[in-house]
Amino acid sequence: MNTELIIAMIFGLVIGSWLTIAGIFIYKIYDENRYKKRLAIEKLIREIEARNTLNQKIIEILNRPIAGDDTALINPQSDVKVAFYDYNYLKNYTSMYNLYLPTFYLNTFFKKLSHHLAVFDDEQDLKNGGYIFKESRPIFENFSIEITDDIESKKRELNKAQNIYPALLKRQHYDI
Repeated sequence: MNTELIIAMIFGLVIGSWLTIAGIFIYKIYDENRYKKRLAIEKLIREIEARNTLNQKIIEILNRPIAGDDTALINPQSDVKVAFYDYNYLKNYTSMYNLYLPTFYLNTFFKKLSHHLAVFDDEQDLKNGGYIFKESRPIFENFSIEITDDIESKKRELNKAQNIYPALLKRQHYDI
């Protein structure tokens, strides 16, 4: 009787330890998947916020009224005047948030802008108060449309990422 009781206790101890180890393993996988999901959602939210702020700045530049002094230099239908602080803001913002913004689009945007820069003397630039980009309004508008489309696609991705429930025994792989 004692040997049967000892064997039953050892058998119960082995099964209990295996169940405990399996429970810890399942919880570890579940917690890891939850953490990855949270990181993916946070990254998507940061990408949306960075794109939205950049788009707001572009729209602000496009909607800025042209002063009476600038009407001789700027055609409001096709030209864009970007103040020095706005241009520096765009450059610094895109370099600061380069992890959350598509680098290819930004490089092509600034490359296209550089081809449309009106070159003046330094004194004239200071008098103008900014850079004048000839025939560049469509470039700004198209870039704003690209950013808006990208924001909408990121919002769809965010919806999909929020609706994924981590499986207990299956790892979820996100590109974080």
